[in-house]
Amino acid sequence: MTRRAQFAVGLVAISCVAFGLGLALPLFSVTPAAGQWTSVARIFAADEFQTRTFTLPGGIALLWTEHERGLAVLLGSLALVLPVAKLCVLWWEAFAAGSFAPRVMTFFRVVSHYAMVEVFLVALTVLLVKGLPGGSYVVLHAGTYAFTASVLLSLAASRLVTE
Repeated sequence: MTRRAQFAVGLVAISCVAFGLGLALPLFSVTPAAGQWTSVARIFAADEFQTRTFTLPGGIALLWTEHERGLAVLLGSLALVLPVAKLCVLWWEAFAAGSFAPRVMTFFRVVSHYAMVEVFLVALTVLLVKGLPGGSYVVLHAGTYAFTASVLLSLAASRLVTE
């Protein structure tokens, strides 16, 4: 195995660990607020003003239970199924370079760019909540950074494996 292949295997391994952490650890917490009326609103709807922490699988499950099934399937596909498939292809190609048909690798290169969609959605959620009036805020957690690291490492590994 060449040094380049060994480096690619290392990147894929670290990416797999980071992906697992990104799934297990919380992505972000949202603390709702209603501006100067927050204390009064908490009296009448205390549950609505509790800080909520989200993980990736938990967020997808929440979308499903709240009847946003199309979005849950799309997010699950792009954030769970696609990265796992990408990491599997990267593992295979790192150990057995050139074993996939060129057509499969072309498809892989095109589809792998959509792995950044989850990072984009987290960033969009943070921006939306920060833009809400009333002082609501979002705190990013380790899961966001782990998931982002996984995506970036897998992109670097795919460059090494597919060139």
